[in-house]
Amino acid sequence: MNNIQKLSIKEDVEILGHVFHGLQDIKDHVEMSLYDSSHGVAKAREPKSKCEVHVGEVWASYPCFDSEDFMYEDRTYQNYIFRSRPITQDDMQQLSALPSKCNYCRVSENIPPEMLPMVYYVGDGDTMLAAIQ
Repeated sequence: MNNIQKLSIKEDVEILGHVFHGLQDIKDHVEMSLYDSSHGVAKAREPKSKCEVHVGEVWASYPCFDSEDFMYEDRTYQNYIFRSRPITQDDMQQLSALPSKCNYCRVSENIPPEMLPMVYYVGDGDTMLAAIQ
């Protein structure tokens, strides 16, 4: 069973020996991102911050039901993986292939150990889930 913690998005979290100072710091370290509905190749991007931990992100847009939603809805569901080596396309495809629970959450008690550590953020609110070995 995985150690899943509910943390404040502003709380420090230690992952693979590096302390991330909240969710924004994690986002600033993303080096590869995949919009899940594209089912395509993850896009490499230049992280705003760099360290010895590499971060990948698979995300999905909130559902939109009418033209006003499409105009104003900018929240996303976000799942992050962390590696001590550069993130690969295979890492991103494996993350995308994990079963999702409610609200696109890939973090669960059944995450394969090789996919850990992971973080999930629902797109609004003050908490995130961290699954750490």
